[in-house]
Amino acid sequence: MKVQDLAKKELLPIKRPVHGGQGWKLSDVEDFSHNLNPYGPPAELPQLVSEAVEQLGHYPDDTSADFREAVAAHHKVSPENVIAGAGSAELIRLFPEVFLSHKARVIIPRPSFSEYAHACRMQGANVMDAPLCEGDGFRLDLNAIYEKLPLAKAVYVCNPNNPTGTVESRKRVLELIDECERAGKLVFLDETLLELVDRHDDVSCMSEVKECTNLFIISSLTKSFAIPGMRIGYGVGSEEIINMMDRARLSWNVGVMEQYVGARLVRDHMGHVRRAANMMAFERQRVKAAIDRTGLFSPLSNESFFFFARVSSPRLSGEDIVEHLLPRKVLVRDCSTFGRPFERFVRFSVKTPQKNDLLMQAMDETAQEIRSTAFGARMHV
Repeated sequence: MKVQDLAKKELLPIKRPVHGGQGWKLSDVEDFSHNLNPYGPPAELPQLVSEAVEQLGHYPDDTSADFREAVAAHHKVSPENVIAGAGSAELIRLFPEVFLSHKARVIIPRPSFSEYAHACRMQGANVMDAPLCEGDGFRLDLNAIYEKLPLAKAVYVCNPNNPTGTVESRKRVLELIDECERAGKLVFLDETLLELVDRHDDVSCMSEVKECTNLFIISSLTKSFAIPGMRIGYGVGSEEIINMMDRARLSWNVGVMEQYVGARLVRDHMGHVRRAANMMAFERQRVKAAIDRTGLFSPLSNESFFFFARVSSPRLSGEDIVEHLLPRKVLVRDCSTFGRPFERFVRFSVKTPQKNDLLMQAMDETAQEIRSTAFGARMHV
């Protein structure tokens, strides 16, 4: 008997998504491949965890009521507009489980976060690519999306987009949401990284869920509070969407500790996130200017706290840049896993000034090393 013959056929061609944030496997390396709050967790986190430990002797509240109320107050919506998840990853999986059937079609911009397509294909759905406009800073190609819209059941948008860092305006996202609503299509909007962007209040569509019946938005405490080891995220959507998703949600999906710590962080410590966003808005200008001067990449964008950088030399790949930087104790993300033509891109985040100095120095040394090697190769031709 072959077990694979008994498994869902949709699983056979699927490979697990690959992500950044692998620096913990390497000793004495600064990890710029992830995009977490560079200040780390709030200083009060150990105390909050200690308080939560006392509650571990009973089951979690299956409704996550206190956490949902905290999120609702933060975004000025009703608790009925909020669903809690074991990180936003659980909700990325839950959405297609609820709304997509076999051979349903979804539109996903490319490149974007790989978990969306993975979760959709798990349900047997077909993914229609909508390539981002590189010449326009990797923005959404709304015309291309609208052309495919009649065939689709849902459209996915990541804002800021991961890995490109592009931030779409609220006006542009709302235009897409309105067009989808007229066509009877759902919109899955990922704002997981938006809290760490300095102008997030002008961009977020969280408050729009009260009017947009087709809109579902995810976010997470993972990035904002630099706690990837504590799985706590949430979705905000119309009451109809939340009701449907709650019917399929895993019972006790969010633990006692995550609910307690999550509610306290959202209620009392959002200032920690805002300070990081403001610091990184200043630092990204400095990092961009310094790395642009090296000539190692095409000019960097200036929209978010992480960069999606195309290697200037056609002879080099993103993997080559990773290998040049590692001996200098710096790790960046090789973006070849996003498929062609992104094997010549890397992604790296902005951190604190001192750590950014390390990044800029490593980039400068790498550029000099590459120029020296290229000159030497020409001399021997």
